[in-house]
Amino acid sequence: MPWHWNFRCLAAFSALACGAHAQTGDSGSASKHDSPAAQAESVMEKQSRSPWLLVPLISSNPKLGTSVGGMVGYITRFDSRSEPSLLGLQAQYSNTSSRTLGIGGKFYWNENRDRVNVGVLGGEVSNDYLDFLGTGQEVRSEEKLRAVFLRYQHQFFPSWFFGAQAVYSNYDVEGTDPTSDQALELAGLAGSVSSGIGLIASYDTRNNTNNPTEGTFAQLHNLAFRESLGSDADFDVVTADWRWYTRTSDKNVVVLHAKGRWTRDAPESKQSTVELRGYTRGQYLGRNSLTIEAENRYMLEPRWGGKAFAGVACLYGGGEHCSDDQIFPMFGAGLFYVLKPASNMVVSAEFAKGSGDNRGFYLNFGHRF
Repeated sequence: MPWHWNFRCLAAFSALACGAHAQTGDSGSASKHDSPAAQAESVMEKQSRSPWLLVPLISSNPKLGTSVGGMVGYITRFDSRSEPSLLGLQAQYSNTSSRTLGIGGKFYWNENRDRVNVGVLGGEVSNDYLDFLGTGQEVRSEEKLRAVFLRYQHQFFPSWFFGAQAVYSNYDVEGTDPTSDQALELAGLAGSVSSGIGLIASYDTRNNTNNPTEGTFAQLHNLAFRESLGSDADFDVVTADWRWYTRTSDKNVVVLHAKGRWTRDAPESKQSTVELRGYTRGQYLGRNSLTIEAENRYMLEPRWGGKAFAGVACLYGGGEHCSDDQIFPMFGAGLFYVLKPASNMVVSAEFAKGSGDNRGFYLNFGHRF
């Protein structure tokens, strides 16, 4: 049995909804005498040709517990020169009673000159911070979340895209015990409404958007949150993102990623956080953040690959500097499977280890970057 058999079973699960009915009436379908491996390969091959997508989602973290769920999507192309467009519905539930439901998509048309990202999310999230904001205090909170996001870009010059974006979020935060309530209040992490708009500029020479092997992607955008737009406070956020992909052989791809996020007058709950795999978003906060990551992706078989990655992030500003306890390292490894070869869509399983007891396991749709 191949060494990656367990992950292959997970990938095969994502094909069942699209492959099972096709097998029923197909005279060339797998015989009942075929091995489980052959039947799994047959199901995955049918899924690879279907416009429908069904992917299991799993994340496990010692601070937030284990979440399981799934994503159902539909893939289409608006014209032969545009990237594949995807509309998806995602739901997750955790053993800490967190539950989220979201619908969104990314759409490309006009021979890839126009692109839109949109998403709507709702749910109730239970957080269990064992080391809240680095204080060593255990804090439990309940959050009711509602959020909407829209981004549109148009290509004005070769590889250059410009556009606008808008975001709205409304969430309530409360502690699950008096001590947690007091800690959240002292940290300024109360419920809030944030509504902002901004501009965005992108440079994109990637050979595809889902599983790039060559090219560069760079993006700079801002969000201006204003009370006149319905936000509880006036503050600004600027984000810069850079990704570089290069082949070192027919089977190997090296990826470098750098990201910076800067805030001005942002309330504590809207400041920057550590975004590395292995860390819990919102556990460590700072006015600004810098992140650097490197990832090596190697194809083991035509549709199977392995990856190893490492990175470091820091939080600074407001008297804090990128040193000592404001630096957060990470390393990890994983597997990925090319679920839709024609669309370059993949499913990834990853384990990441950070400092201390920060760690996490993730089964996700797509690469992290």
